[in-house]
Amino acid sequence: MKILVILATLSFSSGMQYNGLRVKFGWSDALADKEYFFNIPRILSQAESDGWPRMERPPGPLPELRLYCPVGRAVCPLYDPSGFVAGLQLAFPVDEIITPSFKPDKRFTKWSVPASDGEPAREYWTITQFLVSEESLKAGAGPQVENGATLQDGGVWVKDLEGQYIRIPSTEAELNTTQFKKQNCIPNMGTHYYYNMSRETSCENLLPWFALTTRGYLVGVGFQVVGKLTKPTVGRDWFEVVNSRQAVKTVAPFAPECLLKLSDNYPILSLHIYYIDKPWTVKCRSGDSIAPASPLDRLLLNGQRYTTVVVDELKKIFYSY
Repeated sequence: MKILVILATLSFSSGMQYNGLRVKFGWSDALADKEYFFNIPRILSQAESDGWPRMERPPGPLPELRLYCPVGRAVCPLYDPSGFVAGLQLAFPVDEIITPSFKPDKRFTKWSVPASDGEPAREYWTITQFLVSEESLKAGAGPQVENGATLQDGGVWVKDLEGQYIRIPSTEAELNTTQFKKQNCIPNMGTHYYYNMSRETSCENLLPWFALTTRGYLVGVGFQVVGKLTKPTVGRDWFEVVNSRQAVKTVAPFAPECLLKLSDNYPILSLHIYYIDKPWTVKCRSGDSIAPASPLDRLLLNGQRYTTVVVDELKKIFYSY
């Protein structure tokens, strides 16, 4: 049985080099690991070397996994007994997050953290994606440092709308057999797939997770909710903020009307999570978008992209001093 699991793992990873773990979208690599495309340690010893302390986890599955957090506790990797990354937890201070389309306890798990390492005691709302299944971990077939691939178990596990864990498959062919619906591709992001999204979907039924693909394979699983943080995150500025209806439509042309209306009055809090080391190399090809943006919208998007790249290259010069 173990041999079969290993062979299955090899077949999943053979078409995509899952050689990294980075979070937060950027238009270029100019400020990678400074303002975006933050590198998350995939090996426990590296997290310890970076000074990330081990934390007690909130209630949840896979109790074998160990949680380590940077300053601010906003984006925390989980490691399996072998010391390799097996999940990622996002955390938002209970008193600083506003989510107008749902009650936080419907999608998040509360986490009470005592004061430690110079940080105060706080309560957070958390949400977690797992890179290994409970079955594989119990069978001793969890991620291995020697393998080196961020995804070694054929997908990513997240909670569905009923609170049950579902697998987001690592191939686009299998993803298209699920309830995740194809939307549009954006360079440096990939093709977005949203769970059961249509123009009629209720905003109470929007899953906080979306899939990202490129060249037929899963390249990331991102987080997105209508809402905002009332204060900047401690330490790094971890999260992305979308502030316009047009930006929503460019990514998700079949977004429900309720989401578009909410985006007129509230920002969208987001985070792209990538399982490769160079997400800035992700391109969009013909057929990668279900309904490509109009020529004018593409022109505006490219204008924003190139302006940001120029500004970031200038900022990079100052970072070097």
